[in-house]
Amino acid sequence: MADPAYRVGSDHLLRQAALYLSLTLNRLLVALPVYVMAASCRMPELHQPAYSFLEKGRTGLVWKQPLANRHVLEGDFEIGPVPDPLGGPDNNFFESDKGNVIGKYEIALAARSFLCENTTIEAGIGYRQYDIEGLSPVPDPDIKFIVETVDSMQFYLALRRYLDGPSFLSDRWRMFGELGFFLAPGVKVDAELQFLTTTQPFESKADAYYFLSATGGMSYQISDHLVADFGVSWEHLLNPLEVDLTSTVDFGGGQVITIPVQAEMTPKGGVVFVSMTWYP
Repeated sequence: MADPAYRVGSDHLLRQAALYLSLTLNRLLVALPVYVMAASCRMPELHQPAYSFLEKGRTGLVWKQPLANRHVLEGDFEIGPVPDPLGGPDNNFFESDKGNVIGKYEIALAARSFLCENTTIEAGIGYRQYDIEGLSPVPDPDIKFIVETVDSMQFYLALRRYLDGPSFLSDRWRMFGELGFFLAPGVKVDAELQFLTTTQPFESKADAYYFLSATGGMSYQISDHLVADFGVSWEHLLNPLEVDLTSTVDFGGGQVITIPVQAEMTPKGGVVFVSMTWYP
């Protein structure tokens, strides 16, 4: 069996490497809109009029990468009964707390098909992992309960409408508006419980949740088959994220304490993204 210290060190190195790759990719993607704007003045002519492929039945493959993801996470927590370390009666807490949700690793793949000349429907799947900052709802000084990361798979449908771009830009630019419906069938929550001198990391599963998104942005046709999108989405949760964060602390010598925690969490915020769509 591998040494625990070795496993912890290996996990840390893997996390750092993944974070470095993610940050590098995000820096490149942040520069992409500037590059497209600069290059739009000297890109080769299209073999067909811009957006002439906007016809019923045409389907493209979409790769979407968020550049920034910022949400505020509000939560209501029912904690207890918590044993009193001095032998007194058990304690129960009903707390509300707020933290920040920072996008860490995110990607989505989809297929987009034209229903008519300027209207598309998109079906896709995405993965998101967030860091949670500042969410620690227990007021007892002997207990520190920290929600660290949340990650989930998401399935979605989106309806998009294209509009003509501003007159001062080339005809390769188009504006768009989009409405989306998202389902996250299962969510994994990583947390940490510090009770007295003992720290216990643990993970839990949350129930499925649903949310709507409203998106606005600009599209740029790079070639006869490739289109870049730059957009901003606002997301609205339809049901709270319900999760059982009950954890057990083992003090050794057969002394085990279980601390029940039930939580309802509601993220509110938005996403800035870039995407590329290939139309065969």
